[in-house]
Amino acid sequence: MTDLKTIEGMSSGEIVEIERKPSRFGRKGFQITPDILKQVEKFAGQGLTQEQIGHCLGISHETFHKQKRNSSEFVEAIKRGQSKAISLVSNALFENAMSGNAVSQIFWLKNRAPDQWADTIQNKFTIESINKLSDTQLLDEIRKDQDISSQVSGVLPMQSQSQTQDQA
Repeated sequence: MTDLKTIEGMSSGEIVEIERKPSRFGRKGFQITPDILKQVEKFAGQGLTQEQIGHCLGISHETFHKQKRNSSEFVEAIKRGQSKAISLVSNALFENAMSGNAVSQIFWLKNRAPDQWADTIQNKFTIESINKLSDTQLLDEIRKDQDISSQVSGVLPMQSQSQTQDQA
């Protein structure tokens, strides 16, 4: 692009053509610096979503994900921040549980040993095992489960045939 300009020391009648760099429109390019990586790690450690981190950095959703695709350092900063936060909260929970906080103890046990500390025990039947039962056996199993039998009480006979024969 050229521009016409009168230069100092020249008469007003003289015109000189000079080269001018084209101006860039749009936002300034985003550069990952050590400071940016520290901020990303901090924000991730505070529990911010990726969208919120991008907003705090002043970049669009698209730019944020472009940086994730192109920079392993950027991804690692996010992971480090998330891991540090999880570690801090986990340690605080553990300390509360060890100091006698019953709610923390229950939460810890239910999440760390769910097989032993779940509120309800789910009976898991597979289709194959149910298919192997006779109709009488299946009805007997349904009658044993009070939750199921109460829901279907008007539909099922009160006793199985084997129980009726035993009483006769």
